Amino acid sequence: MGGDLDVRAVENLPKVWDTFVRNHLEATVFHTREWLEAVEATFGYEPRHRLLHDATGEVVGVLPGFVVPDPPAYSVLNPFCEYGFPLLADRVDGAAVLSTVADGVGRLGALVIKDVDWSGVRGYSTAGYGGTSTGTVHRLDADRPFEEVRESAFAKQARQRTRAAEDHGVDVVEGDVETFYPLYVDTMERLGSPQFPSTFFEALDARLGEALTVLVAEAEGRPIGAMFLLKWGDVSMIWGNGSKASSWELRPNHLLYTRAIERACRDDSSVVDFGRSRQDSGVHEFKSQFGGTTRSLTSFVTPPHRSTRASLEGYERLAPVTSRLAPLITHPSVGPALKRLIHE
Repeated sequence: MGGDLDVRAVENLPKVWDTFVRNHLEATVFHTREWLEAVEATFGYEPRHRLLHDATGEVVGVLPGFVVPDPPAYSVLNPFCEYGFPLLADRVDGAAVLSTVADGVGRLGALVIKDVDWSGVRGYSTAGYGGTSTGTVHRLDADRPFEEVRESAFAKQARQRTRAAEDHGVDVVEGDVETFYPLYVDTMERLGSPQFPSTFFEALDARLGEALTVLVAEAEGRPIGAMFLLKWGDVSMIWGNGSKASSWELRPNHLLYTRAIERACRDDSSVVDFGRSRQDSGVHEFKSQFGGTTRSLTSFVTPPHRSTRASLEGYERLAPVTSRLAPLITHPSVGPALKRLIHE
């Protein structure tokens, strides 16, 4: 199926969107109404979601997106997330869809689709998109006993440092956004990276409900680390974390990852997604200790000569400068505004 597709832009998501996402095997939390409404409510981007209908009027695909600033122009994409690819019915021609949704981008605009090799979407080259690598994700098989995962997937160092955290009396409990946020901001300041406003985490919490969990690492009742978990379908995703550098010798992050993986193994999750990292980064090295398979992330862009809009290399080159400017970049009146502009 290709030429008989009808693509409709929607601002207010109809119920059929929820049904299609819920029933699609490759759907992620970033395709859901809950995620998209939280983004819109917090950042005020103009929604540019697409519904794809066949000749009979049946919905055969969805593509989330917002119009975001890319001065002096704009791009259409799903911001702040790893995955923004279209969800398509099996019989739909991917190249035809990609060509169709590219129409109407505008003279200065660009369409950016965040994809990964397991999405099943094909046809970017045929449809004339350019591509740029945006890092990797680790995905760990959790559809087995935790003890097996720990012994077969964890590196020796991960097991040792998790035991060290336990020996130091660190405990992991469920917490809330109010506890998570200061630890997250501490981490963003350390990295020299603008932070999300607390209202974004609160909006996600209000909409996702039980699909969102905050884990907090405590030492003597004091929060020293925290993790933001998003659950959709059979995937548990580690989407954000924070910790106090002064408490790193207590290994809170190792214990948080271990407990998150243990929870996933004990509930109905089959995959733990560790989220995006750069291949040669310390974060990537840390995540590698817990096993899993590394999958490449690529952002596909049309028109192709605007592929640099999806590149993260510019931000990486600025890291030495931004770390020195961290107090300014993460100031409450500056950081969230920069985050909205950068949209990553």
